Amino acid sequence: MIQVLSDIALRLGLGLILGVLLMIFITIVETAFYNHNKQIHIIVIAVLISLIIYALGDIAIDILGV
Repeated sequence: MIQVLSDIALRLGLGLILGVLLMIFITIVETAFYNHNKQIHIIVIAVLISLIIYALGDIAIDILGV
């Protein structure tokens, strides 16, 4: 149980770090391509949703021990 909790904490910490890096990257890209603001947001939201689904599935596999 401790191993599962440490895995979840590690993934959450890495997720926060990657989230901050993604926000910095989005800011840079929006500054460079100011006219394509809506397309950039749609792509970023799609990537975030896919990463969240992947992370939840990975955590579920660890908890169930499949």
